Amino acid sequence: MFKRILVPLDGSRFSSSAMRYAIGIARRFDAQIILIEAVKPVTPSPSSEASEATMVPVVTEVAVQAARLEEKRHLTRAKQYLQRKVRDVTKRGIKCSYRIAMEEPAYSILKTCRKEGVELIVMSTHGKGGLKRAILGSVADEVARKSRVPVMLIRQGIQSKK
Repeated sequence: MFKRILVPLDGSRFSSSAMRYAIGIARRFDAQIILIEAVKPVTPSPSSEASEATMVPVVTEVAVQAARLEEKRHLTRAKQYLQRKVRDVTKRGIKCSYRIAMEEPAYSILKTCRKEGVELIVMSTHGKGGLKRAILGSVADEVARKSRVPVMLIRQGIQSKK
């Protein structure tokens, strides 16, 4: 039934809680797990009150270099994190790989789902509710609304029974 399962991660313990469910489903259906982490590109943000100093090419170049260095750190951290997760999963006899996307999380999850032929998405929610979710939005909500495949949402703080 499910041959490819996508598990979005963001480095938090909450997102990792979805792994247990994905592993159980992968075992049952002899499926492959694909992990994904979306790393937002770091861009130097112009201040709302542009000063003459921000218009100087040298200052702009320094800001761009700092942003690139920060982006490189985020990518390195994501790669190391995902490689550890892949090792943990493959030790259990399950095929596993990872992807890193430099885009908005919901968009990259849905795009990877289509591109990789994913048949199930297993992801956690961060438990935002009410006004906070309305203002900030929810990656899980957007994925669940727009996905063409089933989405299993693991709520924050929910423990599975053994």
